[in-house]
Order: sequence, then structure tokens, then C-alpha cells
Amino acid sequence: MKFLSYGVMIYMLLALIWWTILLTKNNRLLQEKSIALALNEIEQKTSSSTLHVGVHPTLIRIQEEHKKKKNMILGEGMVFGISLILGLWFIQKAYNKEIENTNKQKNFLLSVTHELKSPIASINLITETLLKRTLPKDKVDDLHSSILSESTRLEKLISNLLLASRINNAYQYNFEPVDIVSITENIIKTTKMQHPEVNIKFSYTVEKMNLNADKEAIVSVLTNLIENSIKYSSAPAFIEINIIQQNKNIGLEVADLGFGIPDHEKLKVIEQFYRTGNEETRQTKGTGLGLYIVDKIVEAHKGSLKIYDNYPKGTRIAINLPSK
Repeated sequence: MKFLSYGVMIYMLLALIWWTILLTKNNRLLQEKSIALALNEIEQKTSSSTLHVGVHPTLIRIQEEHKKKKNMILGEGMVFGISLILGLWFIQKAYNKEIENTNKQKNFLLSVTHELKSPIASINLITETLLKRTLPKDKVDDLHSSILSESTRLEKLISNLLLASRINNAYQYNFEPVDIVSITENIIKTTKMQHPEVNIKFSYTVEKMNLNADKEAIVSVLTNLIENSIKYSSAPAFIEINIIQQNKNIGLEVADLGFGIPDHEKLKVIEQFYRTGNEETRQTKGTGLGLYIVDKIVEAHKGSLKIYDNYPKGTRIAINLPSK
């Protein structure tokens, strides 16, 4: 379909050039004949054969009409030609966008399939081991912890999928006063239980900072940012979280010493399903929904999100939210 559209538009462009040349040539021939007839009439009336083409008013009028028609042909040809070129450009742009969206959805399906199958397979394997073998209590406890970890991972994945779907379908936010410091402390405690090896440094300027927000959405923002920092860092991950009261706004920063985000991808990573690299060979887990969800929630709260390089390495995500 793409190449058929190109073929039709290129044919029309070539036809346009041909008709422009043909009309210009016919216009010139018409001018020459009009001048010849006018000269013949003038010579009969004046009995003069020495008139210059540009002297008599009739001849001047013929030349002006020829010039107007010539400009009209060229002008309309240029407008039509530019329209065709723009059409080709829009077709190419739409085609590239469609290919990009198709690749994103393909990567998303591959990612979700892997993310769903992996914890389920782990839980099944551990359960079979517990049923078939008699193990020491400490080993049983370790396996139970693994089941809990995998089921929590599965729960987070499903929560993100459901939240992304709700956000895309007019999600109704329940705004209420929430203490962002207390919420952050609770999320850090949960993260420490699930990832005891992770180092998290938390600082804030005021003991209690009230934010008019949807509590579930803010929890999702913080959880996704922290999980991303862990996911895209070498173990053990180091994360720094800062919350600052700035007049009527609250600034939230989450920084890590991970792999970082290239400059040309800083705007793309907040797009739905976007993930760098090939899904079949990528080592990091994820669905490409985390930062998309964060960006949509921040936008719904009339805030802003910016992504910076952290120093000496890693990523720093800065979120600014109105406190009222």
C-alpha cells in the first residue's frame, strides 16, 4: 500500500511537470501568434513596418497577459507540486510511525509474555520442590521467601498493566491531602524488605509535607521510580531520594548511579511501551510502562517531570508538584 501510494504520487508529480512545460510552451506560442496578428493589424492601419514589439499599447497588453498566464501556470504548478511532496512526506511519516508503534507493541507483548511466564514458572517449580522433597526448615523458609518475591513481582506487573489501562481510559483521580514524606518512608521500608541489598538515602526539608493528590497514584509514581533505579543499576543499587518544599510546590527527586539514559532517548522513555534495545536480547526486566505511568500521573496532578544525567553516572528524575 505504501509503495502504491508512492507510485501514484510520483506519477502525478511527473504528469504535473509535463503539463506545466506543455502549458508554458502553448502560452508562448499563443503570445507569438497574438503579437503577429496585432502587428499585422497595426501595419495595415498605420502603413508602418518598423514598429517595435514593446512600443504599441496593444503589444504591451499582449506581453503583460502572457506574463500573467506564465506566472499563474508556474504558481499553480508549484503549489500543486509542493502539495504532492508534502503528501509523500506525510505518507512516509505515518508509515514510520506505524512501524514504530508496531515494533513497540511487539516488544511489549514479548516483554509481558516473559514477565508473566517467568514468575509463574518459578512459583510452580518451587511448589513442586516443596511437595516432592522433604527439606530442612531454613531451606523451606528460603523457598517460601522466593515464592513471596515472585508473587509480589507478578502483582506489581499486573498492577502496572491495569493502571496503564485505566489511565488510557479516563481514570478518575481521588484527590485528597496526603503526606508525601510518610508515603515515601513506607515505600522505602517495603523496598528494603524485598531488596535488602539496595542502598537508599532519603532526605527531606520539612517533617510533614501535605500534597493534594491521589494517594494510590503517588504510591505508583514512587514505586515505579525506585524499581526503575534498581532495575537499571548494577547490584547493589544506590538510590537517593530528596523531597523539597518550594513555596507552593513540592520537589521530588530520585537519583541513581545506574546505566543512565542517552540524551536522544530522554524524551522517548516516557512513551508507552518504549524500551531501548531488542526485546529478545535485552537482559533487564520490564514492560515499558513505568515512566509512561509516572508521566501521566504527574501531568494529571498539574506537575512537571524532567530527566537529567546524574553525576558521576546514572539518572536523576525531577518531579515538581503543586502542594495545593
